[in-house]
Amino acid sequence: KSRRHITFSKRKAGIMKKAYELSTLTGTQVLLLVVSETGLVYTFTTPKLQPLVTKPEGKNLIQACLNAP
Repeated sequence: KSRRHITFSKRKAGIMKKAYELSTLTGTQVLLLVVSETGLVYTFTTPKLQPLVTKPEGKNLIQACLNAP
């Protein structure tokens, strides 16, 4: 693995943890999308927002945003 990939993995884990902590400590709804250099999409969502990343409409919206200039 390259140093860049290792750094990405560590930082991704850190920001996912922060998103979880934010939702747990404050009771807020959180949706976090992290897109790797290779185009893989990683998500963290609270239960109320889960349909935005699991239903076709939500997936299409995310894809449209990623493809926008």
